[in-house]
Amino acid sequence: MTFSIVIYDPDEKAWGVGVASKFLAVGAFVPWLKPNVGAIATQALANLTYGINGLSLLEKGYSASDSIRILTESDPLREKRQIGIVDSKGNASAFTGRECYSYAGHIVGNNFTVQGNILAGEEVLEAMAKEAEGKGKIYEKILRALKAGESKGGDRRGKQSAAIIVVRAVERSEREIDPLVVGKYVDLRVDDSPDPLRDLERLLDLWVATFVEEEMVNVKDYEDQIRDALKRWGYSDLRTWVEINNFEGKYTGDKIGKSVLKILLSKG
Repeated sequence: MTFSIVIYDPDEKAWGVGVASKFLAVGAFVPWLKPNVGAIATQALANLTYGINGLSLLEKGYSASDSIRILTESDPLREKRQIGIVDSKGNASAFTGRECYSYAGHIVGNNFTVQGNILAGEEVLEAMAKEAEGKGKIYEKILRALKAGESKGGDRRGKQSAAIIVVRAVERSEREIDPLVVGKYVDLRVDDSPDPLRDLERLLDLWVATFVEEEMVNVKDYEDQIRDALKRWGYSDLRTWVEINNFEGKYTGDKIGKSVLKILLSKG
C-alpha cells in the first residue's frame, strides 16, 4: 500500500527514509532509522519487528543483504512482506514477496533502494530511482523521489499520508534547540491529508528555515519584495516577523536565510 525510498548520503553522513501511502500515518510504521547504523522501510503486510530487529542486526555489523536474509528466512509470511535497507556503509538491499499486491517491486541503486506495492506500475519506481541518483541535499532527493513517484501514479488507491525522516551522527551544537543533538536531521510526518506531499513540502521548507544551516543572503538585495511581503503578512518590520516565526537564528539584521526569505516572499 506504499512507495518508499531508503537512502544514504556519504557526504552528509546521513540516512533517510521517505514514504507515501493511501494509509493513515504511514510515517508511524514504515521508517526505522538510527545514526551511524542505517535505515529501513518495512511495508506491504508490514512486519514492524523488521524495523526493530533489523536495526539491531545492522548495529551488530550485519550488512543490508544479510539482515534481510535473516529477517525473512524465519518469517512464514515473508512472501507478503516488502522491505528495503541501507546499512552504515551505504550498501542497499531490498526484498519484495511474491504475494504482495501488484504492481509490487523494487530497484536497488548506489546508496539507495526504492520499493512499492499496489502501485500504478513499474514507472513509479523508475522515476523515483532517477531522482535518488540526482544531486542535492538528502532531504531534497527524498522529496523529489516521492513527488516523481506520485507523478507516475504512485499508490493506485490514492493519497493519505507521507513522511520524511533523516538521521545523522550526533553533533555538538551551540544552539539550544537543535535536532542534531539527538541525531535527528529531518523528522516530518503528514498523517491524513488529501494532498500529503504538498503539505510535506511546505513543512520541509519550514523545517529547513528553522533548523538547517544554509546560505545567508543580503536583505538589501530584496528590500522591495520584503516590504511588500511584510504588508501581505500584516507586519510593519522584518525583525518582528522573524522573531514571531522563530527564525532568529537565520537573521542578523543585514542578512537572512534563503529558505526564510522564500517563506516570507511566498505569502499571497
